[in-house]
Amino acid sequence: MSEVNDYAEKVVREFIKDITDHVFCNIQSNEELMREYQSQVHKNSLRSVNTAIGKKVSEVLELNNESESENPKSWLIKGFTQHSK
Repeated sequence: MSEVNDYAEKVVREFIKDITDHVFCNIQSNEELMREYQSQVHKNSLRSVNTAIGKKVSEVLELNNESESENPKSWLIKGFTQHSK
């Protein structure tokens, strides 16, 4: 069972590492969230909205900031902070 638990932990840690990118991918694939995102960007700025989302991910999930990634899957961001628990 230890091998299964090790694998499960690896999968979850990899997901957590790129959680900010996953959040932005979710925004772009959800019509309602995307409309709200565009509205917030229009009212504020792209940088302030993206920064607020990134900080909130770390805050709500109580994650540690690790390295920076400049290869997001989401086209809403140019880069993101990777995290660990």
